[in-house]
Amino acid sequence: MKKLLSILGTLTLVATSSATVIACGNTTEPPGPIIEDNEELIKELKLEVEEIFVKHLNDNVYQNLVGLPDTENRYSFLNRTKIVENTNLSPEEIDPYDLKLLETDIKKVLEIDKLTTDLNNLKKINKFKIILNDVNSLLKNVIFNWNSLKVLSYESNDKDELYLGNVIIDYKIEIQYKGKKDIETFTIDENFTYTSTNSNSLKKASDDFYKNIAKDYFLSSKAEDRKHTNLNWNEIKGSKKTSDGFGRIDNELQKYYETDSSQNGFRDSLIKFTKENYFDKAGNVLPLSFEGDLIYKSKKMNNFSITQAVNQWKNYDNKESIKYDYNSDSGRIILDTVFRNDPNLPITKNNLSAHYFKTSNLEIWKQNFEPNKEIFLEEHLKIDKDDKIKQTDEYKSSMSLGYVNLTGLSISLDNGAYIHKLPDFRLGINYFIDINLTNAQILDLMSEFTVDSLKVWHDMFGVYHGYEYPSHNSNEDFLMTLKSSEMTKAMTDIFNSLDDNDISSQVFFRDSFSLMHTYLKESKAKLFDKANLLDNSYYYMVFATLDSSSPSERKNTGFDWTANEKIGINIKWNGKNQTMNNKILTFRFGYLNFHINLDKITMGAKELGDKELVKFI
Repeated sequence: MKKLLSILGTLTLVATSSATVIACGNTTEPPGPIIEDNEELIKELKLEVEEIFVKHLNDNVYQNLVGLPDTENRYSFLNRTKIVENTNLSPEEIDPYDLKLLETDIKKVLEIDKLTTDLNNLKKINKFKIILNDVNSLLKNVIFNWNSLKVLSYESNDKDELYLGNVIIDYKIEIQYKGKKDIETFTIDENFTYTSTNSNSLKKASDDFYKNIAKDYFLSSKAEDRKHTNLNWNEIKGSKKTSDGFGRIDNELQKYYETDSSQNGFRDSLIKFTKENYFDKAGNVLPLSFEGDLIYKSKKMNNFSITQAVNQWKNYDNKESIKYDYNSDSGRIILDTVFRNDPNLPITKNNLSAHYFKTSNLEIWKQNFEPNKEIFLEEHLKIDKDDKIKQTDEYKSSMSLGYVNLTGLSISLDNGAYIHKLPDFRLGINYFIDINLTNAQILDLMSEFTVDSLKVWHDMFGVYHGYEYPSHNSNEDFLMTLKSSEMTKAMTDIFNSLDDNDISSQVFFRDSFSLMHTYLKESKAKLFDKANLLDNSYYYMVFATLDSSSPSERKNTGFDWTANEKIGINIKWNGKNQTMNNKILTFRFGYLNFHINLDKITMGAKELGDKELVKFI
């Protein structure tokens, strides 16, 4: 067999989809509060489902994707006889009965029954019960795109009688949950790539590769390998600013791992590493190379990042939450800087640096990030807790850890006449802005990035910068001034849709300024895109802060809320709710995550009866 595989030809890499592993631990939680709007909860559910699914792929599925004659006796279609019979046939040409057999086999390979059980464990978590109690099973369906089906095979004519079979198809995992009114669904898109072979050596080499490449390549001690798993933003940013590295980096990663992979040494490094550590050890002597334009598919690097540590929800009572009082100089400066003044002014960055991006806050963010770094290494890459990698300057400088998903292996036979595709793989990645940054430089760059994000926020909401506000913290003082626009019209429509049960709730303020309402969903996507914010970060502007477990938690206030397209948003004191929720505003946007006691901005209504909160002009 060694001789057989030594003449196979070229091992290449081609493009398909992939996913990543985030382990889900079993936790016992106290009963959660009633959440009026489930957007954040659904977002968390999607992340949990994805994590379970990808862990399932790595723990249970990848080992099934290369089949030998002895392992294929449980399949009705995924075997040599059926694959050869149906080679190069279109889905329309394959017997419908055989397609049903194939569907059943794929579900066996994917271990769908086990996946269903693992997903349904989410129903036991208290915070998810409100959206999962009404569904019997989270996994609603597995949907196959039969138009994408390819069945291929190769049989050599030499004495070794090498056989390779390929079955490739796109599919979706459909997940269901309880929406606001009806059962709703979302899908996880994936690609199924199966290899049928009579080569034990190929099976062993492939299994070892998929099981170990993410960890092994990450731990390589060779400089020519480590540079590709320890990415320095200042070396891949191109024409972008250094501060842009605190936002989305997808395009730069794709350029590095795809467009520039020949010039920057990545291809040669990975080929050599794969050959030496897996295929040579399995007795294969194969020249390795890349083929095709695309080798980078996606990345998963936000869950273990400094951004996540800054952006996480902490209520007002949490000792680590950042708090201001508008009645103080620091609180006044922050409120004016974030909600009123033109962010294009140089003073914006100075104010943020002096009053928010402080060393004490960075120390808290780093402390919260450090355990997540260790979780990624020890629980996901399965690296020993005492591994020396933790002592490297690159690891200490980390801003994000995660995976990049690359294309699968491909075997090229007969000078490219037959290309045999194998499943995708992933690499563990450590990302940092620059290895030599001091804390002061990090804070300065965070402040610069936030100024750019605030410019987009002000533009999106149409903040008017020329208004002369009433005396600071007087009863007549109010939060901010917006120029009349389609945005303010949409806000007014949202407020005017409330009924008597909602009149004292801040839910419509939340839905308007957090861009949570149906009217404003597209605006939220545009805001994140233009502000260069990570997709999985959270944005909230709410009155719900004291002991809330979520910013979506419904909180009534001591005011009746109204809105008028020509005037703005007003509050009228009703005295029904004497809590701090009447004056504590939370703003959670990118690297800004703070609470501020608005004092007379809201509580002036207690003296005036009816007052402005947000002015439209």
